[in-house]
Amino acid sequence: MTKEKMQTIDDVPMILRREIEARMVEPFIRAFAEEFGEEKTMEIVKNVIAGLAESAGAGLAKMLGDNSLECFAKKVTPAFGAGGALQYEIRESTEDTVRMDIVRCAYVDMYKRLGMEKLGPVLSCGRDEYLIKGFNPDVEFSRKYTIMTGGPCCDFCLKAKKNEE
Repeated sequence: MTKEKMQTIDDVPMILRREIEARMVEPFIRAFAEEFGEEKTMEIVKNVIAGLAESAGAGLAKMLGDNSLECFAKKVTPAFGAGGALQYEIRESTEDTVRMDIVRCAYVDMYKRLGMEKLGPVLSCGRDEYLIKGFNPDVEFSRKYTIMTGGPCCDFCLKAKKNEE
């Protein structure tokens, strides 16, 4: 078995990054919740995560030189699923629409293993909408279900916004 040398954070699989982040922030979140209340703390955490995700999405689009839905489906989604972290089915992929169902999510398993089930929807699922917004602000994001919150799948729908001139 050969080992690839990791040289930057971008070489670390996303699921491992999320585990490292969760292990780092969970004690802070717990301490702030004790001091300032859970509701206010989680509101701040959600806002911070949204900002981080939007910046990350913009960075991905810049790095890839492409912010199309096709690029998102073919390059970004597989990166988040690296190492078997996600199993998904692309249900539709056109220039204007990408629909996909995540049918297995190892991120859910990771948060359960860490005893952080309540944080998973905020630290991981809560990023999706804002990552897309940063990646391409002309794409609408919708999702009815997540596996993290007990849904049968994560049903992503990304649609190019209609230009109304």
